[in-house]
Amino acid sequence: MQKDPVKSVTKGTDKLPLTSQLQEVRNIIAGFSALLLKETEALKKADFKTVDTLQAGKKIFARQYHDKVKELSIRKEDFRGLDPALRERLLEERNRFTTILSDNAYALERAQNSVKRLVNNILDAARRNVLENQQTNYSRAGKAMSCKSSSLSLATDQSL
Repeated sequence: MQKDPVKSVTKGTDKLPLTSQLQEVRNIIAGFSALLLKETEALKKADFKTVDTLQAGKKIFARQYHDKVKELSIRKEDFRGLDPALRERLLEERNRFTTILSDNAYALERAQNSVKRLVNNILDAARRNVLENQQTNYSRAGKAMSCKSSSLSLATDQSL
C-alpha cells in the first residue's frame, strides 16, 4: 500500500520542540519537491492530464508549507541555538527546493507559451480561411461580391 505524501498539518504545533517543527517542514518540503518534480516531468512531456491530477496535492502542500513557515516565524529567537549541522542541512534543503521551484516555474511558462502559440496558430489559420473564402470580387455593375457569389454569377453569365 502506497503512503499518501500529503499529510495534514496539525494546529497548535507551536508548543512542539523546534527540531520537531523543523522536521515537519522538512517532510513537507520533501513531499512538495517530489510532487513538483513529477509535475515538471509531466509538463516537459506535455502530459496535461497528469499535471491536472497533481494540482490538488500542490495546493495542499503550498498551504501546509505556508502555515509551517508562519508558525516558525514566531520562533525566530529559538533559531540562534540551533545545531550548526542541522542549520546547514536546512539551508541545503531550502536551496534544493528553490531550484526545484524555479525549474517548475520555467516548465510551466514554457507549457503556457506552447499553448499560446498553438491557439494563435489555430486562430491565424481560421482568419486566413475566412479571408480566403470571403475575398471581395466586383460584378460588371461595380458591386462588391464575395468569392462564392461571384463564381455563381460567372457560371450564370456563361450559361446564358
